[in-house]
Amino acid sequence: MKLSIITDEMTQDLDEAIRFAQTFHLNGLELRTIDGQPLEALSEKRLAEIRHICHEEGLEICNLASSFFKCSYSQDQREKEIEKLKRLLQAAHIVECQTLRGFAFFYEENVTPEQIASTFEKPLALLKDAGKQLLLESDPSVMTTNHRALRHLLDTINQPEWIGAIFDPGNDIYDPQGEIPYPDGFLQIQPYVKHIHIKDAVLTPEGPTCVCIGTGQVDYAGILDALLASGYNGYLSLENHYRKGRTIDEAQMKRPGGADFSDGGAEAAAESMAALQRMLKERRG
Repeated sequence: MKLSIITDEMTQDLDEAIRFAQTFHLNGLELRTIDGQPLEALSEKRLAEIRHICHEEGLEICNLASSFFKCSYSQDQREKEIEKLKRLLQAAHIVECQTLRGFAFFYEENVTPEQIASTFEKPLALLKDAGKQLLLESDPSVMTTNHRALRHLLDTINQPEWIGAIFDPGNDIYDPQGEIPYPDGFLQIQPYVKHIHIKDAVLTPEGPTCVCIGTGQVDYAGILDALLASGYNGYLSLENHYRKGRTIDEAQMKRPGGADFSDGGAEAAAESMAALQRMLKERRG
C-alpha cells in the first residue's frame, strides 16, 4: 500500500505539502484546492509547474479530489458540471494523473438510482476519450449516503473500467442510515475500490466529530488487516477533517477546500499520519 495526503487538509502551499510528504516518506500527493483555487480553475502553466515540482521530488499525483457532480440534480447544473469535467480531465492530463473523484448529486427526493446512472453517459464518453477513470465517493450529503447505495449505483452504471469507487470509511460515521464502516461498508464496495480516503470520527451528543486516526469509531485495525490480506496495492490518502483547537463546520464538511478549510490542519495531519503509519508498521512486522 502507498500513502498520500489530500494537500489542502493542511495547506494551500505546495512547498509545505511537499515538506510534509518528505517528512513522512509519502509516495504521492492528492490535490483538491491549491493556491486557494479548485483544480479546474488553475492555469495550464500552474498545473505544469505542479507536475514538474512533484515529479522532481519523486511524488506521484495520485488522484484529483474534485467535486464533480457534488451539486443539485437540475439539468442546468448538470450541464455546468460536464464543462467542469472537461477542464478537470485536461488538468489530469497535464499533471499525469489517471483518476479523479466524483459524487452522485446532493440529496433530493424522488430521484431514482436509474435516473442518476443515466446522467453518467456523457461523463463516460469523456472519460473514455481522455483515458481517465472517475472514482465515485459516498457522502452523507449526496444521493449515495453510504457504500451500499454507492454499490447499487455502480452496479447500475456497470462500467468498472471507467467508473470505480473511493472507499471512505470515515464518512460512514456521518451516514444518516448508520452504515458500519467495517465490515459492512467495506464488503459492499470492495469490488470497485481503486483508492481509499482515511479519516476517523466519533458520534457525540452534538453529532459526529472527526478525530485523530485510530481514536474514533472506524475499525482501522480490521480494515488494514483486510486490505493487507487482499493484496490491495493502491493508496491510503489522508483526508483528515480533524483540526487541533477547532472543528470544521458543516459548510466546510459539505464543500471542503480553500485557506479557511486548511487552517490549523498541519499539526493534526502530522498526528494522524504518524498514527496511521504506526498501525501499518505493527501489521507489517
